[in-house]
Amino acid sequence: MTETLPGAGVPNPLDEAAITAAVDQAVAAIAAASTLDELKAVRLAHTGEKSALSLANREIGGLPKDQKAAAGKLMGSSRGRVNKALADRTAQLEAENDARILVEETVDVTAAPRRRRAGARHPLSTLQERVADIFVGMGWEIAEGPRSSRSGSTSTH
Repeated sequence: MTETLPGAGVPNPLDEAAITAAVDQAVAAIAAASTLDELKAVRLAHTGEKSALSLANREIGGLPKDQKAAAGKLMGSSRGRVNKALADRTAQLEAENDARILVEETVDVTAAPRRRRAGARHPLSTLQERVADIFVGMGWEIAEGPRSSRSGSTSTH
């Protein structure tokens, strides 16, 4: 039978079964976390200020002196197990994340680059070609070459 102190499910720091159950629950939740964000939520739930282990650790101060050493030793080893599981799972998830990023962000440096033509035709050049097409469509000829003087005409009808 597990003992809990008066309050919302705070395990007695002397009850090894209750502390072990809390540690086992934390380790299982840590192992079940599949992303770093999930692991952060699990870490806060099982090692944060309001976690069962933290609340039980605070209760050690209210114990008689002869029981504090045993409770402290039990809580220290329990917190150590949880922290080791957290560190191991964090390293594993970070390695998986790094490997995934490496695969997703690979660049084939041997592939020919895709080159886009820089810029576009100047708007006045485009307009000049369109106007020339209109005049040719009406029967005019476009003469190209050096500019002529006013006396001579370069366009004929």
